[in-house]
Amino acid sequence: MWTALFPNWKTFKICFLTPEAGKILKYLLNEPFEIKCLKKPFSHRNFILKFLSPNFSSIFLKAFIPRFFKRNRVKNYFKSFKTLINLRIPLIKPYFLFWKNPQIAFLKKEPYYGGIVFPYIERGFLKKQNLFLNHQKEKINYDLIKNLVLFLFSLHEKGIYLKDTKFNNFYYTSYEGFRIFDLDGLKLYKRPLSKFERLKDLSTLAMSLEWEEVENAKILIFDFYRELFPEIKEKDFKKFNQLVALKRKKRERKLLKF
Repeated sequence: MWTALFPNWKTFKICFLTPEAGKILKYLLNEPFEIKCLKKPFSHRNFILKFLSPNFSSIFLKAFIPRFFKRNRVKNYFKSFKTLINLRIPLIKPYFLFWKNPQIAFLKKEPYYGGIVFPYIERGFLKKQNLFLNHQKEKINYDLIKNLVLFLFSLHEKGIYLKDTKFNNFYYTSYEGFRIFDLDGLKLYKRPLSKFERLKDLSTLAMSLEWEEVENAKILIFDFYRELFPEIKEKDFKKFNQLVALKRKKRERKLLKF
């Protein structure tokens, strides 16, 4: 039950973001469900909540762990969310958010100080197979990659630095286009991004494509973006290459920990 995850549930502030949010919360409070943990970083836990009744769709929950003198990431998410909505940026909307003071939760040894509740989406996020037009990985899906770069450019022009631009963090359908989901690390500026900020944001995308053996991934991303932003010159490829290498080393170190 929901109160097993959040024993002091009545002390949380709640913000509904969709018309069906109240109904979803009622289900969570009253209907039995199974819990599966997908991810266990230091700062939070990612859960899938699967209702035992087939009449209810599964839920994705991101629950945040209180740590002393750490910022309230739920409130930061909410601030970014409102700004993106005002800028008309396509994103996946959560049903609702909830939070309390993380320092008080830490002192009271509560497991979580807040969370974000999303619909659980099984299909739509980009996967490895979307990057290629055949199983042998001989034909790269250039149109998809080019359109993703164009989408990132549109965000950069509005002063949005995503940070985690790995391809599988983007939701995509042919009729809806691209939508963003993960707002952790997102930064918002009142100006278009600088050249270095753009290269840094693109480097994570290039690294993730390179990781999946997309041939000449760095050159593809760099050249596609240069067509949109002429301030990036050929000489800037050296810096871009260095940024991609740093991102790759970071991922390799992370994998060695497991």
